[in-house]
Amino acid sequence: MYEKKPIRVILADDHALVLEGLALLLERTPDIRVVGSATTGQELLELLEKKDVDVVVLDLEMPYNGFATLTEIRRRNLPVRVLVLTAFADGESMQTAMELEADGFVPKTESPRQTVMAIRQVAAGMLVYPRAAQRLMNQRRGGEVNLSQREWKVLEQVAQGKTNTEIAEALHVSPNTVRFHLKNIFGKLQVSNRTEATAWYFKHRGSFRRS
Repeated sequence: MYEKKPIRVILADDHALVLEGLALLLERTPDIRVVGSATTGQELLELLEKKDVDVVVLDLEMPYNGFATLTEIRRRNLPVRVLVLTAFADGESMQTAMELEADGFVPKTESPRQTVMAIRQVAAGMLVYPRAAQRLMNQRRGGEVNLSQREWKVLEQVAQGKTNTEIAEALHVSPNTVRFHLKNIFGKLQVSNRTEATAWYFKHRGSFRRS
């Protein structure tokens, strides 16, 4: 009988109490196995070069901080999903995590069960962000639509008739990231599909102000 392999996880946090607590929690979870831990970004990167890992649970506030580490993980194209677990669940941190292609973002104030669920969801290829992140991405200034530079580039590619895979290749991001940006673009433009988004682009491209 086929037995599903456990999700292999590395924990990265500079607080021993957090590391020990998380490790203890996950040891009691049959479908998740902790294969390593790190207290700095450099330690994490070294571990990722040596071990087969499915998910990194990454703290932001540690030596060689989480965002710098996440940037390096993506630069090296390491085949791992990254779940940010942080006490700093502010809007700016969430938006930066999105832009750096973190697969998920969970505040440390969430219940242990939510953290375990987020690890499973990220391992399965889902993007996991709080509802507050969606509100943040859908904000308008003065009633105007505000797309980020990256969102505008995605919209330009959509208007050229490119598929998600083609957009991902052109912008050097993952297809998951393209889907995430499209969802936010549709919400900001208040459209429901690519055709409507393309129509909006050609109508507004001459006068639109990008954030």
